[in-house]
Amino acid sequence: SPQQTTDTTRTTMSTALTIRQQVAPRPGVLYSTDPRSIVFTQGSLFSFPLHSTAYEADAATIRIPAGVKLCLRTVSVDRKELTEFVKTSSAHGVCLKFSSEENGEMLMVWTYDKDRSGDVFQTGLGIEVEGPRIVRLAAVVDRGFKKGSALNVNVFGSVLKGDL
Repeated sequence: SPQQTTDTTRTTMSTALTIRQQVAPRPGVLYSTDPRSIVFTQGSLFSFPLHSTAYEADAATIRIPAGVKLCLRTVSVDRKELTEFVKTSSAHGVCLKFSSEENGEMLMVWTYDKDRSGDVFQTGLGIEVEGPRIVRLAAVVDRGFKKGSALNVNVFGSVLKGDL
């Protein structure tokens, strides 16, 4: 019935995790400034390409509802994209930063440095956050970054039923 479908949709959306990133319009911005968002339901795999910028304020916001747990396992950059990025920018690398409601400071979780890092990925991040929570993820390049090609930091994990 139509009512049953509406109720099921409401229940699914209330237990769905949402990630949203909008890069602020600035001179020389390499990305569209339109907001990007994806909804993930319980049991789904999580994947999102974070646009890297020199500003933590461009972080993606992740809304995790009650009864849902976000598990972040892997982060990577595309080798071809990275090669172009390194050739065309003065940046030395990119880092993944994370903050929570409890600690709003953006803390570094992973760094790729063109001179020191051997791999373009990191597994075993082990970040698990249970809702209701709002957390932020940012891909931040060196402050010297002015122009060049775009570089996404890909984040992978899963969306599970919460334990609490």
